[in-house]
Amino acid sequence: MIIVKPEEKVEIKIWDWLIKDGEYIKQIYFNRKNKINAPIFHTKGINKKPDFLIEFDRGYNDEIIAVEIKTVGQSKNIYDGGKILDYYENYHNNKTTYYINNKIININHFAIATENSLKGMFFNNEKEIINNENGNNIWTKTNSQLKLIPKYEYRRTRDYLRNLWANWRLLKKRVKIQNGSSIGIIIKYENSPILFTMKYVDWLNNKKASWRQRFWRL
Repeated sequence: MIIVKPEEKVEIKIWDWLIKDGEYIKQIYFNRKNKINAPIFHTKGINKKPDFLIEFDRGYNDEIIAVEIKTVGQSKNIYDGGKILDYYENYHNNKTTYYINNKIININHFAIATENSLKGMFFNNEKEIINNENGNNIWTKTNSQLKLIPKYEYRRTRDYLRNLWANWRLLKKRVKIQNGSSIGIIIKYENSPILFTMKYVDWLNNKKASWRQRFWRL
């Protein structure tokens, strides 16, 4: 009899969703041997590492997302996903190096996902939905209209992400990261998996380089 731990079940569930519904995903690597014989990535240095590496290509270049996956039986498990910031810091301080097929790779994005990501939320039974095109925040409304952020977000998940970004800003300031990997979450939006992230943008004409919210289908 093969025993599959709850965490493994969630990882396989998310792997299946991303592989089936992800339009631009090329491969998903697990951090250890797994029941579905998916390929594995390795690390050197500080060996604390996320659960997945997702390789995708939207027509520009291959990019890699390091993903921490959490079960949702208790809210504590979801908040523990904040350890993604430890991986982020170790990577940018060159304390952890990532390898695929014995080759060093760059991590373009760090993200958290939960088993509820398939429902467009992080927590169980979220009801309240925020329409980013309503309200008094002109910046949020404009970004939503320009499709730089999703139009709709579940409130608890929205607050979770903003708290992640707030802690990330403190980390970025403390370790003096000027430019680097993006940080965000993976959820379902309009029937597709998306990466909703904070990314360093330096390619806009006549605009100063800065960190900006972005979301893409995967």
